[in-house]
Amino acid sequence: MQKTDLSKEQKHYYKAKTTPELVTIAPADFLTIEGAGDPNGPLFAAKVKAIYTVAYTVKKIFRLQGNDFKVPAFEGYWWTDSGKQVIDVPKDEWRWKLVMQMPEFVTIHDCRQAVALAGNKKTAHLNELQFERLPGGLAVQILHTGPYSGETANIMKLLEYIRQHHLETSGLHHEIYLSNALRTQPEKLKTILRIEVRKK
Repeated sequence: MQKTDLSKEQKHYYKAKTTPELVTIAPADFLTIEGAGDPNGPLFAAKVKAIYTVAYTVKKIFRLQGNDFKVPAFEGYWWTDSGKQVIDVPKDEWRWKLVMQMPEFVTIHDCRQAVALAGNKKTAHLNELQFERLPGGLAVQILHTGPYSGETANIMKLLEYIRQHHLETSGLHHEIYLSNALRTQPEKLKTILRIEVRKK
């Protein structure tokens, strides 16, 4: 049976160095869901559950068709209404969009079917899930190893890189969670940190 693994097919997307670098991200299709507030709270956990539930239901649909795929890494976009960096405001002021890339053969109709099937499990927030094509573009990225609470130093490295290379931020703070936080010690967590940029 064919099994698509985006982490192997798109190494440029799911890999990063331990020093800042400028990369070009290609457009792709994603399951998405938005929310606001402290990511340690129950709303965040419930919406994470919703996106995983639908992703695994999509996977089941295609596995039954002989076209299986590995559910990709979970991701998040982070911002504030004030425009300040998330590290500069309390967590209850954070806004976020949780996303998970889907293989190119998955369509919006497949995702709607998965939402309908997953609805039998009575998972909250399923009706808020969207299927979106995110545009990609330029970004500055770095690989962070350690707890999420320790990201500040690497975020500052990205901001300094942006300043030194005459770039400017043009979008949101983006994180790709390469490790399963429920099974990995905090000091071993690996996260790609990205900031969308453009040339001045």
